[in-house]
Amino acid sequence: MKEQRHPHPHKDPRQPRDNTRPGTNPPVFAWLPVPDVQEYRLTVARDAAFSDLCADELITDQPLHLPEQALAPGTYYWRWSAGSVTGEVFSFEIAPDAVVLEVPPADEWLRRLPASHPRLYIRREDLDELRESRNDMRAPQWAQLRATADKLLDEEHEIAEPPFLPDRQADYEAWYKVWGGILWDSRRFVKGAETLALAWLAGGEEQYARAACERMASISRWDPDGSSYLVHNDEAHMSVIWDGTKVCDWVWDIFTDEQRELVIAQFKRRGEITYEHMHDQGSYGVTRFDSHSGREIVFLALIGFVFHEHIPEARQWLEWLRPVLCGIWPIWAGDDGAWAEGPSYGLAYVQIMTMFATALKTATGIDLYRRPFWANHGRWRKWCFPPYAEWMGFGDHSERWKNTWEHNADLVDIIQRHTEAGDLADYVEAFRREAEQCEIPPSRQMPQVSAQLYLAAPTPPAGSPHQPDAHSVLRVFDHAGWAAMRTDMNDPARDVAFIFRSSPYGAVSHSHANNNDFIIHVAGKALAMPSGYYCGYGSAHHAHWNWHTKSHNCVTLSDCGQLIRSHDSRGAIDNAYEDESVAYMVGNADASYLLAERCRRHVAYLKAHNCFLLVDELVTAPGVAASLQWNIHSWNRFEVDEEARSFLLEREHSTLAGHFLCHTNAFFSLSEGWDPPPSQVKDARQWAYQYHLRFTPVDMPAHHNLGVILCPGHQELQSAEVVTSRDGNTEIACIGEDTIVVSQGERIGCEGASPEALALIMLNGRCYEIGDWGIRSS
Repeated sequence: MKEQRHPHPHKDPRQPRDNTRPGTNPPVFAWLPVPDVQEYRLTVARDAAFSDLCADELITDQPLHLPEQALAPGTYYWRWSAGSVTGEVFSFEIAPDAVVLEVPPADEWLRRLPASHPRLYIRREDLDELRESRNDMRAPQWAQLRATADKLLDEEHEIAEPPFLPDRQADYEAWYKVWGGILWDSRRFVKGAETLALAWLAGGEEQYARAACERMASISRWDPDGSSYLVHNDEAHMSVIWDGTKVCDWVWDIFTDEQRELVIAQFKRRGEITYEHMHDQGSYGVTRFDSHSGREIVFLALIGFVFHEHIPEARQWLEWLRPVLCGIWPIWAGDDGAWAEGPSYGLAYVQIMTMFATALKTATGIDLYRRPFWANHGRWRKWCFPPYAEWMGFGDHSERWKNTWEHNADLVDIIQRHTEAGDLADYVEAFRREAEQCEIPPSRQMPQVSAQLYLAAPTPPAGSPHQPDAHSVLRVFDHAGWAAMRTDMNDPARDVAFIFRSSPYGAVSHSHANNNDFIIHVAGKALAMPSGYYCGYGSAHHAHWNWHTKSHNCVTLSDCGQLIRSHDSRGAIDNAYEDESVAYMVGNADASYLLAERCRRHVAYLKAHNCFLLVDELVTAPGVAASLQWNIHSWNRFEVDEEARSFLLEREHSTLAGHFLCHTNAFFSLSEGWDPPPSQVKDARQWAYQYHLRFTPVDMPAHHNLGVILCPGHQELQSAEVVTSRDGNTEIACIGEDTIVVSQGERIGCEGASPEALALIMLNGRCYEIGDWGIRSS
């Protein structure tokens, strides 16, 4: 039971959490399994004594259950039991405004599926209308699709079975070269088949379907238990089933009998392998959370949809997947939409999930897009991933590739079409415009036509705008620990974007040990960002630079960073506040540092001065002495004024000045490059050299508050002028007529100030106190 109480959502996966309000009704129920137990009892009641039961279910196979019927609004209590073992009682509330989304059994899904093909995203009876639209409403899209498909017709439609991979541990770069070649060649081949099949659906010209059939027949000659076996090379395995199921569905009637038998046998075995790998090695979202499983659950479901008449086990697969895909997913996010692994990996995995959500909706009418996550995911991207971004952060991948920008626009476009989120249209169009300015590496060149968008309605439905307060600059996504302060989301030339991460999901998977990290974009230019590049998962550079706190805009403690690769390395964003003068939040990384009892970063944006106050609050662990080291990284060299304790970054017409509120002994350390550097296994044209600044106070008090004021500037914004001084044990900064005071362990000598306040902000005659409570005005 101790492990069940671990605060990390993957170590304690119980849902609904205690004293919560699920956004979807009915909620999914999940709990950790008991060893060697295959049968559980789930009890749900309207009272804590469990005398007024509304559910008493026998659950087999996995500790996961999604009820078929919604609950009436009210408070409920639930527990699980297995023999003599009984779980803790949790309560939850179903609010009247919770989204009612009842998901019937998988047998009902199959009953509603069309008996004929196609059945993914479109039905046979809709083909005539689709093909007629290529002459009017879809004329531009058809011209692009046809041109792409015509080029594909001239390509080879056979693909050789890949070689076995060399030993990764013996020579990573040699392994990566073979692995990467297989990945992109097979992805491009099957994506080409999808484009050809889509051209057949859209235009009705059989030459496209024949070529797609040849491709699928060729790759179906691969041995699923050979060099592309899931355990040996899961990327090659997934290349077959990622887009392959759609291709088979759309050209089903054009296959020769021999080709059809080949693809049925291939996808049957791939499905069996995937199910064995997923079902027999843990419960997704309960005991296993590996990233690639988040793809495989979708691909398995689509195999079931397309081949269920030929694969008797498909019904079992789909029923097992029902609470996974329709209940426990997403396992890296919550209702507020932020994806803990960052925008790049979130893009891949959420886009893959749309394949299932759209197929389920169009074929059965079950609309998963009604869940709060979906529209909010688009809004998280809008706040935290600006179209102009030179650097996307946080997490693995950062390059500004054309296909990444196109895919982001496609994903948010799909979301807005299904959720009618009217506030996302401008964001989508801005990303499409930016994509035209981006480059694409040769290895990633493949057809970029979105089948989902082509087969959707030609124009997105008008939705209700979801606009925040026009004066609001702060948006916090606390479930996954992301936040953004944006000064002008409508004008890149004026926008200052401060993106922040402190996540309860810790430093696992594609996330790094970087709680309380930040990125600053100024008028479209990245002035501060995490450093390092993703040159392959677990490579020397990735494992010994990217994963570590030293590569991020975080504090280190005498060269010790946060726990890496650890569920214990948790963060949180608390006490968000905003009024007409100030926006504030605090990042709590107490659990992330072994040397610290408390390590928090208070962030306040002072609207009148267009600057940020950061106060890093450190209390070392008992008996520990450690220096607080303040780190920042950039593509541009730092100009340092040692006497003024300040630095300046310039990038074209954008600037960032930093002022340290520290008048005791301290020193700057400047460095450049990385140790070890990224290996040249990928296209490195965007891997610009990086520069690093560290500011270190010499003293090592047990309690230290370090204030830093960051002042952005651009052509239409004069950087705030800051004058710093010290009075006793208090650090002071003056910005015009306004004053900032940061305590150094003793009571702030200001009349009326709380003795527990660690900082004061005095703006236009109004005083704000920062402390354990967050921020408050007096």
